[in-house]
Amino acid sequence: MKISKYLIVSAFLAVVSTGCKKEGVLKNDTQTDIFDADVWTDSVKTTQVLTSVYADLGPESMLTRINTSNSLSEFTDESDERWTATNVSPASAFQKGNYSASSLPDPFNNIWANSYKSIRKACLFLSKVDGSPLSPAMKKRMKAEALFLRAWYYHILMKHYAGVPLIEKVLSITEEVDVPRNTYEECVNFVIRDLDAAAPDLPVDYIASGLGQDFGRATEGACLALKARVLLHAASPLFNGGAAEPNPVYGYPAYDQNRWVKAAEAAKAVMDMRVYSLVQGTNGDNSTAQGYYNLFLTRINTEMILPRLSASNRTLENSHLPTSRGGANHNNPNGDYVNTFPMKNGKPITDPTSGYNPQNPYVNRDPRFYRSVIYNGAIWASSSGDQPVYTYHNAPQDGLSMPFVGGTQSGYFNRKMMSEGVTGTTGGAQHFFPFLRYGEVLLNYAEALNESGKTAEAYAPMALIRERAGLVPFELPSGLTQEQMRKFIRDERRIELSYEDHRFWDIRRWKIGASTYGKPLRGMKIVKTGATTYTYEEFEFTKPSVFIEPKMNLLPIPQQQINISTKLIQNPEW
Repeated sequence: MKISKYLIVSAFLAVVSTGCKKEGVLKNDTQTDIFDADVWTDSVKTTQVLTSVYADLGPESMLTRINTSNSLSEFTDESDERWTATNVSPASAFQKGNYSASSLPDPFNNIWANSYKSIRKACLFLSKVDGSPLSPAMKKRMKAEALFLRAWYYHILMKHYAGVPLIEKVLSITEEVDVPRNTYEECVNFVIRDLDAAAPDLPVDYIASGLGQDFGRATEGACLALKARVLLHAASPLFNGGAAEPNPVYGYPAYDQNRWVKAAEAAKAVMDMRVYSLVQGTNGDNSTAQGYYNLFLTRINTEMILPRLSASNRTLENSHLPTSRGGANHNNPNGDYVNTFPMKNGKPITDPTSGYNPQNPYVNRDPRFYRSVIYNGAIWASSSGDQPVYTYHNAPQDGLSMPFVGGTQSGYFNRKMMSEGVTGTTGGAQHFFPFLRYGEVLLNYAEALNESGKTAEAYAPMALIRERAGLVPFELPSGLTQEQMRKFIRDERRIELSYEDHRFWDIRRWKIGASTYGKPLRGMKIVKTGATTYTYEEFEFTKPSVFIEPKMNLLPIPQQQINISTKLIQNPEW
């Protein structure tokens, strides 16, 4: 079909990503470099082809996914961003529902083509590496890496679109491949097959294996963790018998609780490796959530399964910090997200016995709160040393303005994953965005156990997360029903995994978009009444969000792809 000319050929003939060397991965940096015969007679060039597929992981990372101003948090109910009043940013257009299959904002207009480009490069590597001069052991390992990467990009496509065409060979420019979308089940099985095949041939730990120079590449644990995530999504309401239409391309036609069992087993397999653990505070002291803070800023730690590595920078600080700290204040956390953080005693702030005081709302909260949110009076580095950030109504530079003209729209700024000694204009730190981490695995396990009917067993992984968070006591109330445990698990994911590109997909796979996007954001209006005294009043401000169910649970395939294929069907209602 003609789709091959665009999807399979044009996208895949693009130059290998420049993420490895400034002068280009291959010698001439041309459209045909990747097919040059001498690439596969040179071990360095052969390796660089695979490395370029790793470099393509950028679009799923926090800042390079879209641009330096937006992350998926602004595309969901975690936060708003400062351009909401106009349509000048991708997030704003998306929030307002100003998109269609013919007019998609970044990055959704490129996910289809870019993912298949990466899949093609992985397939090309698999087909050519045996003829390279690499050692047999290196060929075996790198073929496993290519299988993992191919599975990764298919999992990205499945999150966006459900079932997609499965292509596992390199297609020529003359080849007619008018293929339909595979069923969702076929895609799940394909990805699991690749991951199961890759896992045994990958190291458990590159550093322990004396391969420190390859740290950051796929491991056995990465295969098992991705498998657990894919099976969790497959078991979720959107795909497990809950698709908008009964067509198996969009999900399994009928619900099967055993899919939750398989997801739990997959997560448990990661745990049973006994390789990963949650990063703890110094001497096990979690009272300030030090371990939670350090895991995003420590190059080698026990929790990261597949991190995105970076050199020292202040990109995140420059984008998210308030104006007074040299930042562009692009991100204003939603007050509903802030309110999800419990008290230090582990009780929700809605519990009348929690000790929450609405006129002193930032005292004795979950220690992760102080590592995740900049609120009125929170300390951050400045040119004159550590100083409070003031977000009260009309405070200079950073204060709440109504209507919004600067400062913050919600009374809050993001703090998570940023280095507390860095400003938007000074200093730097290595930031390690987690593609996969052990905290997610534990939460995946808890959710899968609860949904498979084993609520009592979900307590243990939840306890590990809450203990590291610094909650005292960290144990959940005994005797929770499945529905009550579900609420705790979903709230825990919203806190623990915030700003890590999970909430966007959780909302969709749980089918809760109408109740999250469909209500106003919440802010905190703080009025200064004295030198050190304030009043606090929550308020709602309209985030111009449009969410139409079931239409928006899946993203539309770009219309240009539909137009050039005779068999490629569009997602429901698009």
